[in-house]
Amino acid sequence: YDSRQYAVVERDTTLTVRVEGTGFNMLMVSLRKEPVSLCLDIKDEAFLHRNLHGATSHSVAVVDKDESLKRELSSYGLRLLGSVKDSLGIVLAERQHRDYHPDISTIHFSFAEGYALYGEPKVSPSRVTLYGSESSLAKIASVKAKETELSNVSLTRTYNVKLDGDWKQYGDVYASEESLTVMVPVERYVEREYTLPVRVDGADSAELIRLFPAEVTLKVWVAQRDLPSLSADRFVVSVNYADIQAGNRALTPRLTRYPEMTRPKGLFPAEVKYAIIKESGDKEKKR
Repeated sequence: YDSRQYAVVERDTTLTVRVEGTGFNMLMVSLRKEPVSLCLDIKDEAFLHRNLHGATSHSVAVVDKDESLKRELSSYGLRLLGSVKDSLGIVLAERQHRDYHPDISTIHFSFAEGYALYGEPKVSPSRVTLYGSESSLAKIASVKAKETELSNVSLTRTYNVKLDGDWKQYGDVYASEESLTVMVPVERYVEREYTLPVRVDGADSAELIRLFPAEVTLKVWVAQRDLPSLSADRFVVSVNYADIQAGNRALTPRLTRYPEMTRPKGLFPAEVKYAIIKESGDKEKKR
């Protein structure tokens, strides 16, 4: 049974059996420091299970374990004749439990030159269960990975990382896991430049706005594998009309749309000027 998830309320600890053997074999068994052991797996189909006021009773007929007993005893030259008990049982109560998503912010990556993280690390298992008393579990806010440094990373790899184990300070708390596997996706990256037009978001349709310059240069970092699918029309650079209304003399262009797999490095120039042409009847007024 899972001793982390369950506490033993009651159980049979010994089984007395009748055996036949030579005096020498009997003597050898009697000189053992520990009695012959019989391993019982309560997930065995032969076990009967029933609930008892928050606990679960598991029992098995001894006759169903005769073959296991015979094999164990025969190694000492003894023959099984019978048992003084008809069944064996154990009563288990499930401990209180709480699930946590593992915190991997304690794992620090540094990549080889030209390489970077490609997507998000994948953590397995995705949750860790702590079992224990309600009062102890209430004191545990998170389950973290141990402080770990992964340096000069240049390949996609899966790392085994131990959990910090802070819960061990509480003697009655047990964890479903002692460690995690963290898959770190890595790709080689290159820098690319795109010349992009700047649009005005939220502009009054009655006004004609000229930007100087009307185009800016975008620098991005992109994984080599994604280069064939990348083009300038997947990026959008904008300035906000609200900044013009506020009377700002210069506008800050912002990258308002870009593919998720790219890493923007900057827009150049960082500011643009503007002129507004207002139409009034047959005349044009410039500001």
